[in-house]
Amino acid sequence: MPVYIRKNVNFTPPSIDNFPMEDDEDYITDPDQLLDRLPQPYRMIDKVLTQWYDDVWEIIEKRENARLEESRKIRPPQYECSTQMKSQGRACCVCDSVDGRYIFIGLPRGLAAVDVQTQEKVASWEEESVDIHYVKAYLIGVQVYLVVTIDDMGFARLLIFGGDKFYFVKILNEFQRGRGGAYRPIFSNPAHAEGGTKLLVSKCEASRNGDYLGAMFENPETAEVWLEVYRLPRDAWLNELESVMTKKEEKTEEDQGTETVAPTDQEAPTPQNENVDPPQAVSQSQDENTGGEKHTPKLSPTSTVMKLKPPPSMSELRQKGNTASSVYSACQKVDSGEVIGTGVNHILTPNHKEMRKEVFAHLHDNLMEYLPKEEETESLEDVHFHFMNAGRLVPTGLEQPSQTEEEDFEKRIPTTIAVWWRGSTHVVHYSLLKQHKDFDVKPDLVWPYLSPVTSSAISDDTSLLAIGFENGNIILWDRYLGIQRGVVNIMDRVKVVQLTFLDPNICPQSLDDYQPYRTKTSAYLLVLCDNGALYISMTGSGLELDPICITPSVEKEDDIFTMVQPVPGMHDLLITVLKSGKVQIRDTLQGTVLCEPVLPSSHELMTPWDPVVAVGGMGQLLFLKGNNKGYGEEEGGDQSESAGALFMYQMRSFPSLDSYMSKRRDKVNQTVHAKIENRIEALMKERIAQQGLRKYRMQERWGNMKEEIWSILQYKDQAERKADNRPEVHYKRVRNLSQTPGSMGWTPFFRN
Repeated sequence: MPVYIRKNVNFTPPSIDNFPMEDDEDYITDPDQLLDRLPQPYRMIDKVLTQWYDDVWEIIEKRENARLEESRKIRPPQYECSTQMKSQGRACCVCDSVDGRYIFIGLPRGLAAVDVQTQEKVASWEEESVDIHYVKAYLIGVQVYLVVTIDDMGFARLLIFGGDKFYFVKILNEFQRGRGGAYRPIFSNPAHAEGGTKLLVSKCEASRNGDYLGAMFENPETAEVWLEVYRLPRDAWLNELESVMTKKEEKTEEDQGTETVAPTDQEAPTPQNENVDPPQAVSQSQDENTGGEKHTPKLSPTSTVMKLKPPPSMSELRQKGNTASSVYSACQKVDSGEVIGTGVNHILTPNHKEMRKEVFAHLHDNLMEYLPKEEETESLEDVHFHFMNAGRLVPTGLEQPSQTEEEDFEKRIPTTIAVWWRGSTHVVHYSLLKQHKDFDVKPDLVWPYLSPVTSSAISDDTSLLAIGFENGNIILWDRYLGIQRGVVNIMDRVKVVQLTFLDPNICPQSLDDYQPYRTKTSAYLLVLCDNGALYISMTGSGLELDPICITPSVEKEDDIFTMVQPVPGMHDLLITVLKSGKVQIRDTLQGTVLCEPVLPSSHELMTPWDPVVAVGGMGQLLFLKGNNKGYGEEEGGDQSESAGALFMYQMRSFPSLDSYMSKRRDKVNQTVHAKIENRIEALMKERIAQQGLRKYRMQERWGNMKEEIWSILQYKDQAERKADNRPEVHYKRVRNLSQTPGSMGWTPFFRN
């Protein structure tokens, strides 16, 4: 029988008289009673000391456990530097050429080109008070490079390196407004200009083959920023440089010919030859590589395609109204509605917005205090852009048919540019084939999104475009087919910081391609989040786009990645730099640390948040800039040498990378751009190749035809037999002729 007991019932002891008497010796068994009870304030001091002791002991335990876990980890091998380039110790930035032949080093007084194999300086461009802090190279011809530089004063320069020599092209922001209102050119150092508005360039990038260039300008006086796009005469530059090089070769041949005719011992040299100063000729040849206009050949000028202003922020869009004076003029500025706009041109006036705001405040006066405060949005002071070839996402008429039929994507000329500003929710596309001379340039295509755009990447052939957002989502577009491949969610409440398309040769390719030519290719997309996590995702059409985590999120701030860069030529290796200053080489697909290049004990990595790291020789050499730890404490000596040094590492000498160095990598195109003629030709070849089986197929067909005819005759005989065995039905005549079939009273009579 169950017993039910009520809860929360206190039972009193049976009797108070049954309690045992207190024992005087009880304090011996209780350790807390060995000491007398302390009076105040000593009791409070005792509690504080006890709590402090417990907290300290917990901290000691955590440190010991962390130290024990760190000791149990498998540490990657560390390799020290093999060569120190002392002559380039004051390098501010390093850039690798696309083909891996040279590295370009930005110096406090110019630029230098160093051969990767011999580590010797090939050419230099020097100018006083020009501290190069940004350099990037683009391959525009056979061993001809376009070099884009930005110095510490915010001036962007274009140079061309070819034939072991630098050729100065122009300064992008070389024109400044003087006191009299006129523009004046600057040939030497723009920083020495007086009484003018100095325009700064914070970003400058070119297309893959150097056909177009984009530069972000900033006016420090008015705090205005805009993007200018230039068309570069690449073919004209190559022809002009070729003519200059041929003239130079002819001149050297003539000089060599005159040198071979040496005077004999009987012929005495003329007094005029004795007065020639050989060092003067040497200095004159060295001046050809300087930034002056004296010995630089005149190259074709660049042309401006468009100037783009940043869109207003969300707060500005809510506050800004249409400033038109009348309704007719306001309607003229409104978008036509044929395409999706940016929301800037609307018919709402500022008075209308103020009135709606007052009405809302009057209706919800008691709830206004509970509204969330508007966060200060960051200003749109940074721009990102990509030059893209023609694709099916571009409106009709804004692309070149000749370029869409080009098989080799490296020879294509960009036709559109995709632009997005930091903090904006739109990605806008502009046509490069139009001529725009004013700032009011309307986009040809607008992609609106719900979350601000934080990163973007485009494949080498510009057929794939990936866009990352602040909410942790990634959208992948297939520009070649004109469709969206999918949306990938990396992680909620995590910002996507960096996107990189990896080489398709490290990705397993599907074998279900339509024969007789391939139409699709799979590739990996590398994703870096702001919490330090690394992901890779497949981008092939028809495949699952679920991301794979190769490096989890970090807990310590020193372990956050400040640089993640695939090794050129070997995309299955990653070079990562931590905020603590460690340089690591990781496996791209696994995320494991393979090795750590270590600087000498006397040096440390220069600016780990913006390190000077470059890879040369298509993944064979690694260059790191390190600063001397004791710099600033030493007195006397050469400060330029003690300030830092450029260290070179032979990556082939790292034993942990032997399997990667010996791996064979075949070139795989991301998309095969086949013409209609090529497709028809491939189908005809396949048809002709199958003609050898035609005789066998005809014989097999004639053999099967006899069986088919015999089966048809059998079906016919069976149908005739069934028709003969079918019973006959006879109708009698109707007695009453007035009754017709279907009328009342009519009855048919059957006879078997």
